[in-house]
Amino acid sequence: MATIKDIAARAGVSSATVSRVLNYDQSLNVTEETRRRIFQVANELQYTKNRRQPPREKRIAILQWVDEADELSDLYYLSIRMGVEEAAAERGYSVIRLFHSLDTNELKNIVGIIAIGKFGDERRKLLQQFQLPLVIVDDDVLANGVDCVVADFTGAVNQVVDFFISHHLERIGLLQGTEKTSDGQPWFDLRPAVFTQAMNRLGLFHPEWVFKGPFKPATGEEMMTTAIAQLGDQLPDAFFATSDALAIGALKALRKAHIDVPHRVALIGFNDISIAKYLEPPLTTVQVDTKAMGHQGFDRLAQLIEKGPDIAMKMTLATHLVIRQSTPQKH
Repeated sequence: MATIKDIAARAGVSSATVSRVLNYDQSLNVTEETRRRIFQVANELQYTKNRRQPPREKRIAILQWVDEADELSDLYYLSIRMGVEEAAAERGYSVIRLFHSLDTNELKNIVGIIAIGKFGDERRKLLQQFQLPLVIVDDDVLANGVDCVVADFTGAVNQVVDFFISHHLERIGLLQGTEKTSDGQPWFDLRPAVFTQAMNRLGLFHPEWVFKGPFKPATGEEMMTTAIAQLGDQLPDAFFATSDALAIGALKALRKAHIDVPHRVALIGFNDISIAKYLEPPLTTVQVDTKAMGHQGFDRLAQLIEKGPDIAMKMTLATHLVIRQSTPQKH
């Protein structure tokens, strides 16, 4: 079984660095590339913190809606999975990892499923047909009778709008990420809806200041480049990007156009990925505790496994706005 020392040797870093990265130590100063390499090696070596060999009745499946390569390129979903695995190991459960697709043979000897991501009605119904304890993390499926863990998007977006308004920034644009569920249907993201509602309530919403595209840095750069070209002197004084990936690209476009951040355009992202604090300027962003989401998802699954069926529950975790130099500082 792989050890932290094995991972360190292959990744070319110290054992202490590996341990701190795998435990999501936010105070550790390492590059995004190093973090990704450590997680990749850990996956290749099938590392788990659990040294015991649990019986079959203590084995669960973790299903990611992304494939393995995409998971490594977006630490948001990887962090949730590692949180699940950490909590499972502490309770003596083993896990099998499935990416994007279901193999019914692999599900024969498991006692529960944690699905991470946006699966859509078709895939969700398929998961429910296995009649196993099921928890979905990062998608609100309570209305479908499925236990779920989500972040407080409503509170987070209102906090973003309130922050801008409190700094007398009323001309606010939106960089909206788009994606599809695992069965190819457009995914409804609550954040743009909350933003639109909040801005309409204030009489400040402008649809021409909303730009949409996939959750990628290149898309963020394209969005902001388009906004600069189309709006000219009417470019908003602030933008909210629904992911840090979009914000990273937007910052690049603003730099290329020699537009000062935050004095001309303030920018807030979402997720607080590890690289956010190393950008120029460091990115103000909504922090989501993805590790805690994984822990909560497993804890609920363990309840369903050990105590039997229950009324479906939704667990909503609070978020936190981390203020950095891409916005005005707190009063």
